[in-house]
Amino acid sequence: MTTIRDVAQRSGISIKTVSRVINGADTVRPNIRAKVEQAIRELNYRPALAARQLATGRSLVIVMLVPDVAHWYYSRLLLAAAQACKAIGYHLVVEPFRSEKLECDANWSLALTCNADAVIVPPPWSDDARMLAALEGLGLPTVRIAGRRQGYGDIVEVHDRQVSREVVEHLIAQGHSRIAMIAPPGTAMASEERHLGYRDAMAAAGLEVPDPFVVRGTMLFQSGAEALQQLMALPVRPTAVFAVNDECALGAMTAALRLGFRVPQDLAFAGFDNSAQSRSAYPALTTVEQPIEAIAQAAVALATGREAGQEDFTPRLILRESSLKPG
Repeated sequence: MTTIRDVAQRSGISIKTVSRVINGADTVRPNIRAKVEQAIRELNYRPALAARQLATGRSLVIVMLVPDVAHWYYSRLLLAAAQACKAIGYHLVVEPFRSEKLECDANWSLALTCNADAVIVPPPWSDDARMLAALEGLGLPTVRIAGRRQGYGDIVEVHDRQVSREVVEHLIAQGHSRIAMIAPPGTAMASEERHLGYRDAMAAAGLEVPDPFVVRGTMLFQSGAEALQQLMALPVRPTAVFAVNDECALGAMTAALRLGFRVPQDLAFAGFDNSAQSRSAYPALTTVEQPIEAIAQAAVALATGREAGQEDFTPRLILRESSLKPG
């Protein structure tokens, strides 16, 4: 079996320095690290986790809490965080929790199934008061992705307001003045910035936002479909809909097509997330792509006590057929 001594011999680097590379130390010069990593690949060396834990005095495990809701955003975030952990010698452990119990069960509590060095919490739970209180009770370092309110843990700031304004400005440029929004469930959520960006664009253009034009949903497909039916029952209907995420937008767009509306001729749609479904839908959905890999890397860096850097988490508007005038 290949040992650390074999790696040191193959790379021509001391065992102590090889150990620092394996344990993710950021003080090793890049050319030295490259030699060690090349030797590790050539020898197919797999350091034992228990030995590394003993050597570092840490579990080398980062936990990410994930709700029992299937969202494209969470799957991408998990993969990106796992890759970021692996790159520095850590392991990512997924701890699912029942979101319904957190919201409704007075006896809900958080119990991790493993020892961890830190916990990462994605939105919207990164701002949930009960979740933050439970994490503070555990006493583990915590990183909150897209957190907005002050509280326990470090925050990776993610700003969606400006790009959401750009989405609505695009719809306005396409000739729409009656633009509705399927908004997030509550104002305390990080995704509320998308609603604020929508209102920014409408106000700047001097366009009215009737109260019925903003429908708050659950960010799920069925919620989008139900919101669309509610909007289409209004005496004055919108001609465009901006949804808080792709799943909601696709639910709304599907409902519109089933009702006989043409997209985008009768109704234009835009979402948020750039999910796989947004690209495969017909017509393809205008959406926003977030830099999820960079966000995950920053979260892992904070969780492991490294410098997260001043990353620019600027989202990108992606224009597709669901909102563009037919040429």
